[in-house]
Amino acid sequence: FTIHHILSQPEPEWTGETGYIKGELLRRLLPPLPQKDSETQRLVCICGPKPFTTLATDLFKENKYNENHLHLFLA
Repeated sequence: FTIHHILSQPEPEWTGETGYIKGELLRRLLPPLPQKDSETQRLVCICGPKPFTTLATDLFKENKYNENHLHLFLA
């Protein structure tokens, strides 16, 4: 289990990732998708405001993730 928090407006003491979600950030942080169905499956959970959720979903799809890999927490 791996979790990545990316804050757009962090407190000064925050030492984690900052900024906005981008394709480059996803390619850097995420392991490659399995090449075979028998390998470990991936589940990406996305939570945030609607514009973030939409952007994140589009970026993951551009990186070969599909609806089976994504779970969106929508309000």
